[in-house]
Amino acid sequence: MNTVTVANPASPDEWDLSRLRELVVQNDRERARIEYKRELTGKAVEAIAALANTFGGVVLIGVDEDKHGTERLTGVDASARDRLARMCWDTLVPPYSPEIVPIRLDSTDKYVLAVLVDSDYARRPVMVTHGNKIPVRIEGHNVPADWYRLRELFAEERTAAPPPTLRSSGNFVPTPGKVHPDLGVRARLLLIGPRGRRSHITEAARTAILSTLNSREDPLTGNASALVSLMHGWAGGPWGANSWRLDGPSSPQSLSARWEGLLSTGQVLTEARLTADLAPATAVQGTRLTITLEALLTNPRRAIRGNQMKEALDQADERDGSYLAELDPTPFIHLDDLRRLMLDALGTLWGPLGAKASTTILGQPLGPPAQLDIAAFTAAETIPSQIPINHCVNFGSATLIPGNTPYPWTQLDPIEPDHQLLDHAEQEHIAHDWIIWLGLYNGYQGIEQELARHGSQK
Repeated sequence: MNTVTVANPASPDEWDLSRLRELVVQNDRERARIEYKRELTGKAVEAIAALANTFGGVVLIGVDEDKHGTERLTGVDASARDRLARMCWDTLVPPYSPEIVPIRLDSTDKYVLAVLVDSDYARRPVMVTHGNKIPVRIEGHNVPADWYRLRELFAEERTAAPPPTLRSSGNFVPTPGKVHPDLGVRARLLLIGPRGRRSHITEAARTAILSTLNSREDPLTGNASALVSLMHGWAGGPWGANSWRLDGPSSPQSLSARWEGLLSTGQVLTEARLTADLAPATAVQGTRLTITLEALLTNPRRAIRGNQMKEALDQADERDGSYLAELDPTPFIHLDDLRRLMLDALGTLWGPLGAKASTTILGQPLGPPAQLDIAAFTAAETIPSQIPINHCVNFGSATLIPGNTPYPWTQLDPIEPDHQLLDHAEQEHIAHDWIIWLGLYNGYQGIEQELARHGSQK
């Protein structure tokens, strides 16, 4: 029988039941790069950290340390794989997501999880948050790192490239041939995948993401969303919505989708856009996944009056679209609706959509390290705003400071979300701060008092 070795980096394709049986038969004891664990516990995660901090290897979960031969293969439930991925993401700092290969045992519903730890693709040192331990692997045992080893690991971290961050996003680009929206909210989520693992946007990932967006509970376009509520108020009667559908080119590195809220005449009043873009992994950083979500609003009065005026102008062969500028600006969205719109965008990205995209594309749970930012706009800088933001947004008693011109584009600072952001109260806190900054950047006075007044009415 040939000797089975554990290579680094390990390849998922090499792991099957035949190889596993050979490995457990010939290895009567744990070796330097192999760790056996009968159950999925914190000790398994500690072993992953220890291998990541030294020379890599494999942790086999579902293999009894005390038995011999193939009797060692006791297995764990299929659900253990997802639990292990979450445990690694929650308890290892910086978050480290190793390759996990489930190997099904014959004629059972049990699996052995081969956890492939590649030390070249871990940001070291990897610490276990329970007890703040930084373990290393020495002669087949996991032990706390001594001072010399810690110094070497932290020296690696200082020479590594800094984690990528969200760059300032470009201005809104209107769809050719469509009316420019009066107001938009753009939110972006940046996720970093595991180092050493190639990521692609597959057909299965596209289907899963569209299915999530088309759920009736989707925060942005579901039954209880701000966009749907605005359409009910504006239409005053029947209206329709196209389902989320793919829009524009798609590839293994990109995805684009769109949703529209329509009047019975076919006029688009609300629109949502989604783009997902993958940037290739580098030697020191994993794949970057940037998800951009836009909610676009058109003043219903402008849309209806604009159609009437366009018919008259078309009869006179005037087709330059200047009829839009001839309409008096009117408020059409209130402060609390804007707050809800921001919450919906936040809840979508740091919630069902972000979780589905992270698991299907990057193969890891949604979580830090991540960044999230938001912007509010009326039009691109190259296209003068037809209705300034102070005219089309009603901030109640908040008034524009005399002499101050609102910006057509307001980029609000990014945040680094953690799992607390899944809590609605934390999302409310973030949206509260965003709206205050939006008001201050655009020259409004009394924005904090007006926001408090809206808050007291909930």
